[in-house]
Amino acid sequence: MSNKLVTLLYDELKPYITAINSAMSSQRSDDFASLKHPMLEYILTNRNSDTLQPPIPKSSCKSNRGTNHPRLARELCPRKWLDKFDIDVDLGIQRLQDGTWPLLSTNWPSFLYAADAIYDSEDPNIGLFRGHAGIRAFQHLYLGPAAAGSEEHNDDDSKHGRSKSKATMYGLTKVTPQAWAWAMCAAWFSLSACNSYKVCIGSFNLEDFFFAILKTLDDPEDPWAVETMAWINEQVFGKHAAKAMTAAADDTDSDLAKMRAKRAARKQGNTTSTSATNNVVRSTTTSPPSVSAAERPSSPAPPLSPPRLPPQVTPSTSSPPRALTPLSDSESFPPSPAKQPPAIPTAILPKPVPVAHKKAKPVPRPKAKPAPKPRSNTRGSARLSAGAIQVEEPTNEAGDTGIPDVNAPAPPKKKPVPRRGKKAA
Repeated sequence: MSNKLVTLLYDELKPYITAINSAMSSQRSDDFASLKHPMLEYILTNRNSDTLQPPIPKSSCKSNRGTNHPRLARELCPRKWLDKFDIDVDLGIQRLQDGTWPLLSTNWPSFLYAADAIYDSEDPNIGLFRGHAGIRAFQHLYLGPAAAGSEEHNDDDSKHGRSKSKATMYGLTKVTPQAWAWAMCAAWFSLSACNSYKVCIGSFNLEDFFFAILKTLDDPEDPWAVETMAWINEQVFGKHAAKAMTAAADDTDSDLAKMRAKRAARKQGNTTSTSATNNVVRSTTTSPPSVSAAERPSSPAPPLSPPRLPPQVTPSTSSPPRALTPLSDSESFPPSPAKQPPAIPTAILPKPVPVAHKKAKPVPRPKAKPAPKPRSNTRGSARLSAGAIQVEEPTNEAGDTGIPDVNAPAPPKKKPVPRRGKKAA
């Protein structure tokens, strides 16, 4: 599988990388939006009686959080400077804002420690990751808001009246160092004054903070890390979860452990038998030892085949041989073949390919236009006689205006009628 991933090109992996980044960004936004306002109550020791002073209204802007709020500045202040911060809160806020006390991922914030723990600068592990704010933040993200700070430690979705929690969807039965580190990053971001997600918020790097927590707790050989993870699981899931996690650490007598041991033995036996079979096959397929020329047996020469006779003189085995007769003077040996007429060469002509005769398309002939009939200006009358037509000559009778009279005088010209309009001046 690793070799296939190495040979894959970036263009082939780009759709998967885009989908993973999109899912991560969506889940991160949901966690920050869900923990934004409840985190202000989770830092209080007693949520029923204690109140945040000064109060912070629920709004989208976070400018009044972080080092701008005295209580939130105390939670974000590194634990090694918390005693000095409590002596003079205003001076402590000023030193946090101007960078005299830098907020770094390598300096553990105060909300990670238990409220009654005594800080030891030589051993910062005392009380680390045992603060109530971190436990409630983890329960809120993975078990739901109704389970945050609850003493029942029950992840019953139907009881809380909500959709399935992440622990139910992912099958999470214990707190892992990775899940705990992410919950602490979300808690720190909710207390800060940053409105949108950034890896570096001022001098604080959330990515370095995540891996610092992970390296601290993900060490099964460290007794302090094992004990701390057991305490966190007991606070989140209850005492039965801590006992189950302790029993799971020593599962050599479980059914699954025995099945795995049997499977490993079968694989080892198959590997041994396969190697033995391969050795036998190699020994049988090796070439025989070389033999010197003197030790090799001489091979007999192949038998000689009889010469092949031409087909003209091959004796026939079906008829008995004829007696030889002497030749006459006119005959000669060998006898000359009889003269045959010369062969007339014949030429093989190719067969004619039938040609499909296409019918010639008829050429359209122009239609003759009928001759126009002559028009006559004279009026006449035609009379039909027997077998002929007689045309009478035109007459110019009195009162006939159809035929103009050549000798008639020209009509007088009409005077132009003046147009109606303005009178000429």
